[in-house]
Order: sequence, then C-alpha cells, then structure tokens
Amino acid sequence: MAILITLIVAALGWAVWKGKLSKKQLPPILLGLAGGFLAARGNLIIGVAAIGVAVTWYRGLTWRLFGTKAVQTDEYAADKARFMLGVSRFDNAERIRERHRALIAKNHPDTGGNPERARELNEARDLLLRELETKAREPR
Repeated sequence: MAILITLIVAALGWAVWKGKLSKKQLPPILLGLAGGFLAARGNLIIGVAAIGVAVTWYRGLTWRLFGTKAVQTDEYAADKARFMLGVSRFDNAERIRERHRALIAKNHPDTGGNPERARELNEARDLLLRELETKAREPR
C-alpha cells in the first residue's frame, strides 16, 4: 500500500512540476483518490460521496482556471490537423500537399463543397507545413 501511495504522490508531483496540473487542482484530485480508497476499504457511501464532491469540485475548478473553453495547445492543433488531412506525424510536406489536394477537390466551394470545410482544410495544411519548416530549422 505504501508503494502505491508513493507512486501516486510521485505521479502528481511530476504532473505539477511539468505543468500538466496546477497546484489548485491537487486538493480535489487527492479527495477523489481518498474517496476511492475509502470505497475500496468498505466505506462505500462515504467513498462515493467523496468522489462525487471531488469530481464536482475539479470540474468547477477547471472551468474557473481555464474558462468555459480551454485553450488548445499547439500539439493538439497539429494532431487535429493531421487527423483532418489523414496524415501522420512522419509524413513529409509532399504527402501533406497531396492529401490536401485530394480533399480540397471534394470540398471546394466551386465544386459544391462547404466553404467552411475548405477553409479548415487550408488551415490544417498551412499549420502542418509551418510545423515542418520549424522542425527543419531546429538544430538536432
């Protein structure tokens, strides 16, 4: 049990250190873990109630910390663009342009496609090409 607690504390410490979690998010997380522990030890009503309070507290806290719409990271935007174009992170610029041409041919407003979808495809292509250029300039 001590090893499990040590691993949880180490994981939470790492998450705070790396910026994945805010220090303000730790109390509801710890309350949820304590509720899970209590539920596993037989205090089901108290444990489930603690988990419910922790989830409500954490959800409200993240809304206050990040607003109703959380800011998306650059990695998320790039992954979303890759998904939209159907490419992987290992594909080169030519493959990205090839997939964009194929998709824009089907979705271009001049051929009856959706202008919003065409705009999203163009933005996805531009984002991925900029990312490739940035990676090419970085020293290894």
